[in-house]
Amino acid sequence: MSAQQTQPKEQEQEQGLVREMGLLNALSIGLGTMLGAGIFVLSGTAAQQAGPAASVAFVMAGLICLPIAMTVSELVTAMPQDGGSYYLISRTLGAAAAAVLGAANWLGLMFATGFYLIGFAEYLADFVPVPPWASELGAGLLFTFLNYRGAKLTGSIQTYIVAILVIILAGFAGLGIVNVEPELHENFAPYGWGAAFGTVGLIIVSFTGFEKVSTVAEEVKDPGRNLPKAIIGSVVIATVIYAAVVYVLTGVLDEQQIVEFDPPMIEAAEQFMGNIGGIVIGVGALLATASSANAAILASSRINFAMGRDQILPSWFGKIHPHHMTPSRSIVVTGGLAIALALSGQAPLLAEISSALFMISYALLPLGLIVVQRASPDWYQPSFRVPFSPWLPLLGGGAAVVVIGTLDRFSQLTGLGLAAISLLWYYLWARHRTTISGELGDWLQRAHPIRSALGRTEAPDLDRRPTILVPVNGVETGRRLVSLATALATGQPGTTVTALKIVQVPYNLALAAGQQQIQRVTRHQHELEQTIYDVERGDVEIKTQVQGARKVASAIVEIATQHSNLDLVLLGWHGPLTLKRIRASIDKAVLNNVASRVAVLQDKGLERVQRVLVAIADNRHAPLELQLAHDLQRGVGADVTIFHVITAATTDSQDQESTIRRLVDTEWAEDSDRLSVKLGQSDSVAHSIVTEAEQGYDLVIMGASEQWFLQRWLFSGVADRVADDAPCSVLLVRQ
Repeated sequence: MSAQQTQPKEQEQEQGLVREMGLLNALSIGLGTMLGAGIFVLSGTAAQQAGPAASVAFVMAGLICLPIAMTVSELVTAMPQDGGSYYLISRTLGAAAAAVLGAANWLGLMFATGFYLIGFAEYLADFVPVPPWASELGAGLLFTFLNYRGAKLTGSIQTYIVAILVIILAGFAGLGIVNVEPELHENFAPYGWGAAFGTVGLIIVSFTGFEKVSTVAEEVKDPGRNLPKAIIGSVVIATVIYAAVVYVLTGVLDEQQIVEFDPPMIEAAEQFMGNIGGIVIGVGALLATASSANAAILASSRINFAMGRDQILPSWFGKIHPHHMTPSRSIVVTGGLAIALALSGQAPLLAEISSALFMISYALLPLGLIVVQRASPDWYQPSFRVPFSPWLPLLGGGAAVVVIGTLDRFSQLTGLGLAAISLLWYYLWARHRTTISGELGDWLQRAHPIRSALGRTEAPDLDRRPTILVPVNGVETGRRLVSLATALATGQPGTTVTALKIVQVPYNLALAAGQQQIQRVTRHQHELEQTIYDVERGDVEIKTQVQGARKVASAIVEIATQHSNLDLVLLGWHGPLTLKRIRASIDKAVLNNVASRVAVLQDKGLERVQRVLVAIADNRHAPLELQLAHDLQRGVGADVTIFHVITAATTDSQDQESTIRRLVDTEWAEDSDRLSVKLGQSDSVAHSIVTEAEQGYDLVIMGASEQWFLQRWLFSGVADRVADDAPCSVLLVRQ
């Protein structure tokens, strides 16, 4: 069977998706969930149960999670699709196992969210005298509302939050290590090493964030390289931080102080950093627990949304809000139940039940890996391989089962009972409805090939003609941008124009599901078609592309990279200075990262291009300025004036003039009666250009100043002043 014939449905859905997340963004997703209530709340409880040996308990928990992280890494590099371990198990062990694992992950995150909300309330009480139930209810409703509305915690913001938390915790450990009192660690395991291992079940919930990286696998650049680094790296970093923090905590406070102060980390920080240290730890804890709770609602709603689409849960869960583009029903159910759990106030109990549910998931993942390795289908080509397989994955899965045995009996029964109910639900309701199948049945029956997702695929760019890419937003400005692009393309026969509209997809909706929703909602395509409706095309082909993405700038960069023969990216902005500055941050990100020529139009009502002023200087952008002007002349018959200003401070004015004329002669090899060259002398280059532009020009073309990349905003100096003061539209270009 050919590769074309074996392409599954999921792979077809991935076509056209943009991968925007880098390694740091992916790593921050894992650490953003892990550096939360687990260390700020459970560290004290663990220290009470195991003494200083609690630091070793955190190391043991990390070592248990490490083989599972490797297992997830191998599976996800072969199937870099959205959905995390639920997707991986559903396509390896099949629907029955997916029903158990999906429910375990969903409910585990829901219990964890309740636990995070309790931790948030505990730390908030140190700053504001608010009853814990009010904080839990208010924070839970806020995070549910933000996820429902699609408020986005962007990858860059998440990265900053994680960086702040790492600095705070590393500072606590680094400054505290020199203040540890050795006598407090003399009896390192006062309750025995059995008590230390028994603590693992309580604290291992702190490590569950690494698996969340796999839920955004289809959005990560170079997944074969970045996914394993992010997944395994988050476990290693968290383990080191956790162990160091607990070691300092138990070396600064004695047992009585740890019991007395709730939470004890603030008191420990005040011991060697003063009141400022306590405030910093408190703020870090609020930031961490809030971030973890929000991320858990986001991730858990993705899981039951996916289960609804697969008909393991009712399809009611798989509906997308028509306006906000969020899995709104899944979010409301998840958030509501999490708030109810938080109001119980039982943080350790919620943490243990969450751990039990996640351990069920971790026990199933190695089985899925072994099955798919033994079946060895053609599509299974992971970029990462677990060392010492299958023994190391089996060791991790077995350790997860052992951890369940260390939990409180009620937590054990609750976790296993919920898993059993999930399995019963599958056989009574979902078995005859779901269409997903896994490799296990095919392996056992040898009947037909797997219907599973292949690895990373990019939509092939078969069109080798030069392309001008035009990201558009508003209809009027977009129409002028496309019209200008068409005029340029007319001067370069064979060039196509692609009008691109970016629709931002909230982070709590899978990117593939968001793209499908965009395709179903015809409004976006209609707006794009309205943008180009009145454009004079001539012989130029204008294509349209509506693309779902997380962020506008990174999506433009990724889409530009996918075009194998990109000639120019044409951006635009208009409006007052404040809005221009906001848009400038997007334009600057594109300017710095697109490996292509870029032009930015300051639109002041450009309706025609009959007279063009090229304000040229002796810099690397001059050839592009001249080429674009020549394209406009060939395309729409524009009259072009080349204008160069010589200042009194210029010491080599004759050389500059000679260089400019050579550049013009090179571009215009043939004579043209619609071309003129003018030289001006002035101490103010910007004023001279603006004065010349007032002579009835439709468009000024200027090169970027070399200070562009050294300034906070997009433009500076001459280019900035001309763009603001010229009476006509200005096109600023970067070679």
